[in-house]
Amino acid sequence: MVKIRRCVCIAAVLLLAGCGGMPAEEAGESLETEDAGAERDTENEEEPEKSSLQVRVGTKVPDAFLEEEEMEGYEEREYKIAENPMLRAVGKELRDDAGQGQVVQLRGTNAGGYLLQEFWMTTTTQSENVYAEEDIYAILEERFGKEAREELVSLYQDHYWTEADFDYCQEIGMNCIRLPFWYRNLVDENGEFYENWSRRLDWFVEEAGKRGIYVILDMHGAPGSQSGSDHSAKDGREEKEKASEFFFGENAQANQALYYRIWETLAEHFKDDPWVAGYDLLNEAYSSYRYEATRPAEELHQLLWDVYDTAYQKIRRIDQNHVIIMEAVWFAEDLPDPAQYGWENVMYEYHHYCWGDYDNVNGSQVNDIKGRLNDIRKADYNVPGYLGEFTFFNNLKAWEKALALVDDTGMSWTNWTYKTTEGNGYWGIRSQKNGRLNLETAGLEEIREAWSGVDQSSEHLGLRLVLEKFYKRVYIPAQ
Repeated sequence: MVKIRRCVCIAAVLLLAGCGGMPAEEAGESLETEDAGAERDTENEEEPEKSSLQVRVGTKVPDAFLEEEEMEGYEEREYKIAENPMLRAVGKELRDDAGQGQVVQLRGTNAGGYLLQEFWMTTTTQSENVYAEEDIYAILEERFGKEAREELVSLYQDHYWTEADFDYCQEIGMNCIRLPFWYRNLVDENGEFYENWSRRLDWFVEEAGKRGIYVILDMHGAPGSQSGSDHSAKDGREEKEKASEFFFGENAQANQALYYRIWETLAEHFKDDPWVAGYDLLNEAYSSYRYEATRPAEELHQLLWDVYDTAYQKIRRIDQNHVIIMEAVWFAEDLPDPAQYGWENVMYEYHHYCWGDYDNVNGSQVNDIKGRLNDIRKADYNVPGYLGEFTFFNNLKAWEKALALVDDTGMSWTNWTYKTTEGNGYWGIRSQKNGRLNLETAGLEEIREAWSGVDQSSEHLGLRLVLEKFYKRVYIPAQ
């Protein structure tokens, strides 16, 4: 057994690759590290730390400003919209014109907090009985009635993302936005589609497409919850595995049936829309308990891969056009060789957060992404790679170095996220005031006032300058 000097830390609701301890000056720029794809010796890993909002930010969030600097060999891409923007996976690259055109490297952000609130990053706060989005629906309906609940949720979403946000994303050079949603955005409590179920998705894709921006449709919260964590819209608190009723329990089969029906409906609706970059089948399955589950890795793999394959087959019977995206939780070994299933026109997605060394004092933010990229490189799947979520925390120089490593591989990427609340540092490109709105005690007008103000935010200029440099960079062929 090869031992990997790697710590695994839990922060908030995620369990991801930890941070190596090699200083940046010793690591150099090579991606060569110890065998990141080898079997991990979990007995020698550090005990995971418990979650807190402070862990998300670190001990210091500097008000940093990065002056623009020249990148060696930097070339800005020409802003041009293809005659046929439809993407297709060709080997390890995405190409427009349904696979016959130019290489496209997706670079953008996530619309986190928009269709599914996470209270660490939105103006709404966690309270005794409100831990996740499904609790928002429950408490508002209990206190004010169903009609008021629908009006309030719509008010929040109308203001959280506006045309001005699309303009800003276009201005700084993005060509992609990953759009997280949960199933109740589309269907009611009985699993029946709303009469106007596609209205908000249609608007988002249309407005993005007008500006040459692709949209990835991301099933962030599946029926029953795929992770029992707040970012799935349901939080099982100390029993997240048990709360993952998408996979486990007597309702799993019915929840999966609804999930497949939703993807079939989405595929039928968007099958000819060229500005949908792809279908992200399931966000962070298992999530925080992935390596602490009561079930063996082989069982978890098979459960997930069977879901992916079934969803793939159902979508392909309707839509042969769009890229289908499967996520690893968390390493490349958590995805199969696509040839094993005969999957075509797919992209593999990875998420990455290095908890600790938030200011990159020991070079851990840079070194850890090297390990993750090595893990992906050694798996050598013949599909495009996509870093769907990441942050490099407080040090903007670390952001620039780490992002260069990712971008130079030709992978697509979207940082987490577009907008957070004050005090969350570089988790967001933009920041809004945290109203700390308690839905259990706030009055109806107080909620209306708070949620109608979520369109107000200010940018983190230093982070914008780093990201903009890469957003506008010429596309890199897959390495």
